[in-house]
Amino acid sequence: MRMDITLVLTVAITATLIVVVLVLVIIIIYQRWRIGDQNVFLERFIRQNEEMRQKMRKAGIL
Repeated sequence: MRMDITLVLTVAITATLIVVVLVLVIIIIYQRWRIGDQNVFLERFIRQNEEMRQKMRKAGIL
């Protein structure tokens, strides 16, 4: 009887740890994807800003 309880608890704890690790891996992958997506928009903004700055220099505004 005691062996069965120990086995059940061990399997339950192991399954819980596996699920927690998988959830953490999924969260890390999702966050990296979000950050990469935001970097694309930031890069586009910086490029447009630099293009506008060059146009302003050509026009003699800066």
